[in-house]
Amino acid sequence: MIENLFIAAIISPFIWSMLLGISFLTHLKPSERFLSSSVNYFSLYMSVITLMLFVLVWHLSPSSTLLDYKDWIVVGEYQFKLRFIVDLLGATYALMSATLISTIFRFSSNYLHKEEGYFRFVFLLSILLFGLMVVSFARSLDLLFVGWELVGTTSVLLISYFYFQVQPVRHAVKAIISYRLCDMGILAASAWTHHYLHSTDFTELPKILGHSHSGNALIFIGLFVIWASLAKGGQLPMSSWLPTAMEGPTPSSAIFYGALSVHLGPFLIMRFYDYLEHFPALLWLVGAIGFVTAIYASLVGRTRSDAKTMLAYATISQVGLIYVEIAHGLTNFALFHIFTHASLRTFQFLRSASLISDFTDNPLVQQNVSINKRLSLEKFFSSNTKKKIFVHALHGFHLDFFTMKFLQFICWPIQIYMKMEDSWMEWDSQFVRKIFRKR
Repeated sequence: MIENLFIAAIISPFIWSMLLGISFLTHLKPSERFLSSSVNYFSLYMSVITLMLFVLVWHLSPSSTLLDYKDWIVVGEYQFKLRFIVDLLGATYALMSATLISTIFRFSSNYLHKEEGYFRFVFLLSILLFGLMVVSFARSLDLLFVGWELVGTTSVLLISYFYFQVQPVRHAVKAIISYRLCDMGILAASAWTHHYLHSTDFTELPKILGHSHSGNALIFIGLFVIWASLAKGGQLPMSSWLPTAMEGPTPSSAIFYGALSVHLGPFLIMRFYDYLEHFPALLWLVGAIGFVTAIYASLVGRTRSDAKTMLAYATISQVGLIYVEIAHGLTNFALFHIFTHASLRTFQFLRSASLISDFTDNPLVQQNVSINKRLSLEKFFSSNTKKKIFVHALHGFHLDFFTMKFLQFICWPIQIYMKMEDSWMEWDSQFVRKIFRKR
């Protein structure tokens, strides 16, 4: 029963995305009314399937179901198998993904009514659902990377949804650079685990780790995984791209940067927790990153006046706290925190456009009413210190500047090559001109 429900949860969004892609290539786009009704029925079907799967897995918890299928790719001695795990972590994230995407589809049928790119929006969200199902149930780093990239690609394409404007395209480029930098961590971790442990199976790695003689080299696998989680989760030093990703439509901002994509960072850490548990220093690093990011995001978020940007920084701060919870071993509580936080942020992002009218209708607005403030750490700082912190927070603590300097530092060989290529092309063009002049 569990395997049948799992196959339905994986195959259904893939088939649905294929049908939408074929209709686009053959120029047989359905009408908006038919597309809205069909996608609502499909999302309801996915919600029911994942709910049934979650109930069965909850009943069998803490045991999990391991599913092995045929080899995906065979390269020499390496076999990349299709391995899945159906456990409480994956079933919870799959249920959350299907339910929230169903809500977004229903909201978008009115919000994006008569929009030119509505079909493109539905198609990308369908691919997102398939990628999230793969990530939720993947049992190896190799297979997880496939769903991970599908989520990142749809995220970038929806940031540049209004591609005829300059600013969304620039922010999409900024997002894809951040994604690519951190996604290299999964590739590096996969390569190291294949080389040292000869497997990327999440369930086998902790067992093989006890018999390995590689020593401290295995710490780098955990470091690569932690690095890979930073961009999706918006954690330092990869935090500056997420607030700029609000250029996309409000429904995509809600589902990506308030609910699903932003929580893939802590999800990856939780999936890899049994491995990280052998290296306490790595868990301390996870907690330190989350703690510093939570303070950074809370300070910067208080200086922003835009509703979606404030929500973006609030999301980053909460994800940082989830990192701290995982570092302390509170994985079940962190999973509950992810579910509730994603649901809350989805609601807040979808209602962000109504906040101005809500504020105007507030009876306390333009009234001489004193509100007692709660205990805050601001009372322990002098006025000059608070001003300095405010000024730096207003500039995001210059994170973009340091990020650009870092990119320039690591990309200096590429810059030298490009300058040499430009000089060579200039010399070549001058040489061609001289030949034509002689003729």
